[in-house]
Amino acid sequence: MTNKDELYDWLFHYNHYIKSWTAFKREDISKYFNGELQNVLTSKNHSTLVDIIQKTGGDEAKIKKLLKNG
Repeated sequence: MTNKDELYDWLFHYNHYIKSWTAFKREDISKYFNGELQNVLTSKNHSTLVDIIQKTGGDEAKIKKLLKNG
């Protein structure tokens, strides 16, 4: 069984218009829904977002580095 503690402070939202998932930190919920949040993770697959967050321990600096390096 995999430990999912890294996901604790993350929220996931599905936009059915563009058929895409987003993930963002819980403290940014107001900014996200007000359209003010710039840095969100986006993917067509929820599991991709979960994998990225788990691989990096939810560390936003590590996520940026991972995405930059592909």
